[in-house]
Amino acid sequence: MNKRGKYTTLNLEEKMKVLSRIEAGRSLKSVMDEFGISKSTFYDIKKNKKLILDFVLKQDMPLVGAEKRKRTTGAKYGDVDDAVYMWYQQKRSAGVPVRGVELQAAAERFAQCFGRTDFKASTGWLFRFRNRHAIGNRKVCGEQVLSSASENVEPFRQKLSMIIKEERLCLAQLYSGDETDLFWKSMPENSQASRKDICLPGKKINKERLSALLCANADGTHKLKSIIIGKAKLPKSVKEDTSTLPVIYKPSRDVWFTRELFSEWFFQNFVPEVRHFQLNVLRFHEEDVRALLILDSSPAHPSSESLTSEDGRIKCVFFPHNTSTLIQPMNQGVILSCKRLYRWKQLEESLVIFEESDDEQEKRDKGVSKIKIYNIKSAIFNWAKSWDEVKQITIANAWENLLYKKEPECDFQGLEDGDYREILEKCGELETKLDDDRAWLNGDEEKGCLLKTNGGIIKEVTQKGGDAEKQTAAFKLSAVRESLDYLLDFVDATPEFQRFHFTLKEMQQEIVKKQFQSKIHSRIGSFLKPRPHNSKDSFSGPSTSASNH
Repeated sequence: MNKRGKYTTLNLEEKMKVLSRIEAGRSLKSVMDEFGISKSTFYDIKKNKKLILDFVLKQDMPLVGAEKRKRTTGAKYGDVDDAVYMWYQQKRSAGVPVRGVELQAAAERFAQCFGRTDFKASTGWLFRFRNRHAIGNRKVCGEQVLSSASENVEPFRQKLSMIIKEERLCLAQLYSGDETDLFWKSMPENSQASRKDICLPGKKINKERLSALLCANADGTHKLKSIIIGKAKLPKSVKEDTSTLPVIYKPSRDVWFTRELFSEWFFQNFVPEVRHFQLNVLRFHEEDVRALLILDSSPAHPSSESLTSEDGRIKCVFFPHNTSTLIQPMNQGVILSCKRLYRWKQLEESLVIFEESDDEQEKRDKGVSKIKIYNIKSAIFNWAKSWDEVKQITIANAWENLLYKKEPECDFQGLEDGDYREILEKCGELETKLDDDRAWLNGDEEKGCLLKTNGGIIKEVTQKGGDAEKQTAAFKLSAVRESLDYLLDFVDATPEFQRFHFTLKEMQQEIVKKQFQSKIHSRIGSFLKPRPHNSKDSFSGPSTSASNH
């Protein structure tokens, strides 16, 4: 029997299992005992069968979506969410990659059409949208690969759970590490420096690259020193010994990790640092020192057998192929937070706050001289500071999906796209666009094309909303609201019914929202009616780098 607390909430995958037991004719008591749920929870799941199945099947990868979510409540702006997701699915079905910046641009255009003036396609919105629809931050791949990846997630969880129990590991002894690119000198397109043709090639994002590895334990109490891979043996700007740097610096011709470099890091840095942390910080006894490092299945990583300490207590295990974007903790907001913090520090050092008397030429000259000063040593120190500033709670939350099947929460307060736009504007960078800033911040470069017209998507979403309203077509919203007002007056005047006040109040608020939305939909309907062409009024849909067809 699965012993759960009285008020435990099942995730969607578990609710689907409950539904399958009901379909198989299992008794009420046996299902309640297996899942540790109350009778009311059982009947709630049974009553909401259609809602649960529809929600799960709607996801980009249904199995992963079911594992991560507990509720079937949609986005705050459901029409915008539906339109963006429909647009995304079109491109995905055509095998076209979709950038995060394109999703944000699509959301803002659709929100404008739906009259959602208070909607913001922030980094947090993008993070939640991807989680809501189980969309990994990755290039689009074939259905077979995605299906195989999602099917491998749960078996790996079970394997990991067994290892944790057998080795008696606590959260502080679980580690995850991941590599990432860092275009350390890049600036947004159309900035003063990019227009001046210094070392930045034309108006393109600078491609001077470093590779970095970040590694931390599951409760965020131990962040290991980051390793940086560069092309030169010793950067010219680094005059002191590399051992004094706040990172571990290693040269590589391809500026990427090799098996030799990774093995060297594991035995010379990871194992000693983990031992030191557990003995001197956690105050563990020598015989209790152990750890498990979880990594991607990458050609740059040696086999798990060769990544084992001499005493066999510090080991390594690999995520199944193609699952790291789904459950790898470092990909659940940790690396993104570190990169955003780095970009902030880079801007502080690279940009100039101009005087009012400066003309355009002086602004360009000052901007260029400031960017030229920014060197690889500055980048290394800023990267190390950024890693230090990644919050413990950010790292701990990133493990929620892998360990507990919970949707990870990531706090991007102060690191949203608009925050960077503000500092760019203060420094006179008025010609860069928000899309330029996002492409620079996100660093993704996939390009694609649009298939269905945006007007068609808007019309379909609007009609979809209309179909839902048909279920209540027999009732006038104004009459329902009037009845609720009457009921609320009765409840307020009758003590034994006052416990229903908040429920009725919530219903009243929802009816008001529906009335408002019906007005918005009527406006959109008139917007979609044919009218004389006017270039100023024409709707330009979410743009992509390729031409629309």
